[in-house]
Amino acid sequence: MRFQAGILFTVFVVVISFYAVFTSRDWPLGTGLFPWFIGIPVFALALAQLALDFYHASRPEKVKNTETGDLQVDWSLDNRIVARRAMSYFGWLWGLFFGVWLFGFFISIPVFSFLYLRLQAKEGWLLSTSLTLGAFLFLIGLFDQLLHIAWPQPLLPWPETLLKSLIPWIA
Repeated sequence: MRFQAGILFTVFVVVISFYAVFTSRDWPLGTGLFPWFIGIPVFALALAQLALDFYHASRPEKVKNTETGDLQVDWSLDNRIVARRAMSYFGWLWGLFFGVWLFGFFISIPVFSFLYLRLQAKEGWLLSTSLTLGAFLFLIGLFDQLLHIAWPQPLLPWPETLLKSLIPWIA
């Protein structure tokens, strides 16, 4: 078995998520709901990832070109190409950050999801629209309706106010 630095990160995630769930076990329901809701799935997924990491570490290395989502790892790529791709991803993240800051979560999450899927991932209209709608419903259903999160006020509140007036069940 060869050493892989990713295994250390996965062990770190397993330990942190276990600690979050373990320390919150005696908390009141309202307080402990967030660490349980996040910590238990993260713990389970990190354990599954750890098993995969150990499985892949025990196998002989065959190919260095593997797919990881929509970012391909190719060790023969020039550093400038890798830097350009990294800057593209960071640009998307900064775009989401500034979108949330300017327009709020209710506008930025669906717009970001749709634009990323259409422009960066080059997905079709049906998949982009359905995943965007799913992300929007998840955002509203879980964080707004179930957890009653106090949303920060955006810099330009009128688009969010307009959206909330069109969809009255948003708080």
